[in-house]
Amino acid sequence: MSGNLAKNQSHPYFNRNAVLTTKHHKLGMIAPAFSEVLGIELFDFPADTDLLGTFSGEVDRKLPPKQTAIQKAKIGMRELGIPLGVASEGSVGMDPAMPFANSNTELIVLVDDQRQIEIFESYRSFDIAAIKESVDPKQNLDEILLRAGFPNHKLIASSNQSQNPSFTKGIGSLLELRDSIQKYADLSEDGLALIQSDLRAHCSPTRAQNIRAAANLLAARIARLCSLCDTPGWGKVSSEHGLDCAQCGMFVPNTPRYEVFGCVKCEHTEFGPQLRKKADPATCPNCNP
Repeated sequence: MSGNLAKNQSHPYFNRNAVLTTKHHKLGMIAPAFSEVLGIELFDFPADTDLLGTFSGEVDRKLPPKQTAIQKAKIGMRELGIPLGVASEGSVGMDPAMPFANSNTELIVLVDDQRQIEIFESYRSFDIAAIKESVDPKQNLDEILLRAGFPNHKLIASSNQSQNPSFTKGIGSLLELRDSIQKYADLSEDGLALIQSDLRAHCSPTRAQNIRAAANLLAARIARLCSLCDTPGWGKVSSEHGLDCAQCGMFVPNTPRYEVFGCVKCEHTEFGPQLRKKADPATCPNCNP
C-alpha cells in the first residue's frame, strides 16, 4: 500500500500551528494526537458553535455533519487568518445497523486552505451514555441515573411539554437535578419534566473518549503522504465488494473484497491487501436465505 507514514520532521505540517474551533473545551481531547503524531501545535478559538446545532434541540443542525465540521473549522481560520483549521462534529442516536442501540459517531476534519484540501476521519462507538426520559418529580430515578452514568455524565432538564421551552444544562448533583425536575414539571403542560444526557463534549466522558479516538485516527491519516503528489491525508476512500460463497460458490455482491486507498488531492488510488478470498456462507442468500 502507498502513503508511507512520514516522520515528523519531514512532514509538511511539522511545527505548524492550527486552530481548533470549539465552544465545549475539546482542545485537551484533540491536541495530544496532533502534537505527538504530527508535530502540529493546536490551539483553540472559542466560538459559539451552538449556532450550528445543539444536541438538546434548541437549534437544529441545518447541514450534514461533514459540512458542519468544515463550517466550524473555517470560523476560527477566518477570524485568526490561519490557513489550517480543525473541528469535530458528533452525532448520537439510534444506530442505523442496530436500531435498538444508541451509537456515537464522531467526525473530525482538518481544513487546509493553502492546499485546498479537507481531510476527514470518523469513529463510531456504542460506548456512549445517552438517555432521554420523561419523569415525575416524585419518581425514583435510580435506574435512569445508572444508565445515564450520572453524576460523571451531566444532565439537561426541561419541561416535557411547553410552548416556550427552556433548559438547565450541566446538571451534576442530585439536589440540582431534583430541583430542576420540580421546576420544569411545574411549567409543563402535563406535569412532567424531561431529563436527557448533556452530550456536550466537556459534559460527557464517554463522548470525550470517542472524540479522542477520532482525533487519533485523523492524526494517523494526516501523517500519511500520497506517493504520487506528497499530499497529506492518504487513507481509505472506498471498498471493492463481491466474492463467491465458500460453501455453494454463489456470487455474494455485498462481501468486502478489498479496501481502496487514495489521495485527497490527486486521483491516485491503490488496492489494499485482499480482505478475504471467499464469502461467509452466513452472508450468502442461497445458504442463509
